[in-house]
Amino acid sequence: MRQRLLKWMLLWGGMAIALQLHAQDNRSFKWNELPIRGLMLSVPNKQDIPMLCDFIRKALPKEGVNTLALRIEFWYQYESHPELAEPNAISKEGLQQIVQACRDAKIRFIPMMNLLAHQSEQTEIGPLLKHYPQFDESPDYNPPVPWKNGGMFDFYSKCLCPAHPDLPKVLFPVMDELIDVCGADALHVGLDEAWIIGYDKCPRCGGRDKSEILAEYIRLLHAHLKQKGCEMWMWSDRLIDGKTTNLLAWQASMNDTHRAIDHIPKDIVITDWKYESAPPTPAYFALKGFNVLASACAKTDVALAQLDQILAARKDGTRADFALPVAERMKGVFETMWVNTAEFINAYYGKGEFRPGTKDNADTFKALFKSIREAAKR
Repeated sequence: MRQRLLKWMLLWGGMAIALQLHAQDNRSFKWNELPIRGLMLSVPNKQDIPMLCDFIRKALPKEGVNTLALRIEFWYQYESHPELAEPNAISKEGLQQIVQACRDAKIRFIPMMNLLAHQSEQTEIGPLLKHYPQFDESPDYNPPVPWKNGGMFDFYSKCLCPAHPDLPKVLFPVMDELIDVCGADALHVGLDEAWIIGYDKCPRCGGRDKSEILAEYIRLLHAHLKQKGCEMWMWSDRLIDGKTTNLLAWQASMNDTHRAIDHIPKDIVITDWKYESAPPTPAYFALKGFNVLASACAKTDVALAQLDQILAARKDGTRADFALPVAERMKGVFETMWVNTAEFINAYYGKGEFRPGTKDNADTFKALFKSIREAAKR
């Protein structure tokens, strides 16, 4: 444990030195203006689409949001694979209303999907594995009934088999449809919390290097999106060594997928979610050559600490020519909301009905973006 902590301290110490070396002032970009000021919301219920569109047009520009990501998953009525649509999924017309609201507000719109883990929730198998059980990485390992939190290293959610040869035949059409309907230039593909990868009983993945399996899958998705002229976004956690960093299984990888970071394209945008504390992982990804966004949730102190990291790195990076590329890769923030979208909007305005925890989300969002606006004035 002591050796791992020492290695971790040396790693971050090296990053701090690289970003803080003093040299001539040669600013090629404005350190205090973040290129990406993002917010992630869940897909709204059909009846709440007008509320969201109004919020996009009126509130988000005032806050300074310039990027909105929507967790669509299978809550959309796909024409290419209608069997995958969840009950009460929104229509093409409904989704395009949201996209148009973003265009009116000059906000970039990015659709989101889970393309590896999160194929089950509690006792329910998701629509992809329900209709295509052959894509299940662990068909003999199912959610317990009733569902229970299995703890740090036990079962969490089902995963797709990333090496199944027929998987792209289903995924690529729905990815393409979502991109085309939204007119999107980026797609967030998820890839977080994949605890079941390289399952020992999988005929394709069993016994293989888990980092190699993940890297191959990332390259597969990236290559397809590249053909579409579309930028790939993904979560950070599978690319962080949970053992060395002591971030463990939620915010990092405990199943040896982290080495994939050195075998995937550098033009992937990493959304680095950290909800309980603010370890300096954004700098890790920037030094590895990736554009990175600090991603907080409902803890205001964590969100502001992450913002301080981004701004400090961008400011200190202007002091030397060789540090500029790293500083520029610290692109901004990606505030995440996992609550009901209508409740979040009500909490933001302080009216209507919402659960107490939702207020924490709204308060953190407002505090973070207020700090961003204040930083831009310096």
